[in-house]
Amino acid sequence: MNHLASPRSSGCLLALIILASVAAPVPAHAHVKWFAPYIVGAPPQSIGATLTNVWFWTGIALVLAFFLASRAIEKSSAGETILLAMDRITDPLWMRLDDFVRVVIAAFFVAIFAVGGVYLTPDLKTPAEWVSWTQLLIAGLIFSRKTQPLAALGIIALWLLALRDYDVFHLLDYLALGVGVAAYLVLEASSNPEWRNHRFEALRWGVAIA
Repeated sequence: MNHLASPRSSGCLLALIILASVAAPVPAHAHVKWFAPYIVGAPPQSIGATLTNVWFWTGIALVLAFFLASRAIEKSSAGETILLAMDRITDPLWMRLDDFVRVVIAAFFVAIFAVGGVYLTPDLKTPAEWVSWTQLLIAGLIFSRKTQPLAALGIIALWLLALRDYDVFHLLDYLALGVGVAAYLVLEASSNPEWRNHRFEALRWGVAIA
């Protein structure tokens, strides 16, 4: 079968990636971008420093190698069998994918509430206690399609508030992911089938850019 992945496998994989990002330990390194202690005041490295960093090219080489290996397996005689097996295994999750994604997003905001004193992620500290309660409210708003747009508005509002204390460079990843999640919540709650069909596309783009 000459395709990268079936729609079901792609959707389930996206949901599992989001779950993994929530379940991953948060105290150490919450982002791929930071494998060193998080220093808000540190300026971004120059493009030249990045291009001469051996780990940058090692990462790209590994991603390319795994992509080519996956593509080779997919195009082999066993590829279609593997994809069909993946679809059978993930069928229960695929049938409730929207519920699963909403639960994962809500669980993330409950976890952020439990951490306390942060905007959207443990990296972005704030002394304002009401921010934590707002994030708990966002988690509660996610479970009704009538209130999901309000949850989306809350996510964008918190990002804009964090922008007061942190520069754009440190918030770029959260912009893409935050907008992607917010767009998903709005589109998933839409009564317009054409708009609703793009909900996972919006979420996928947000995750990919971040």
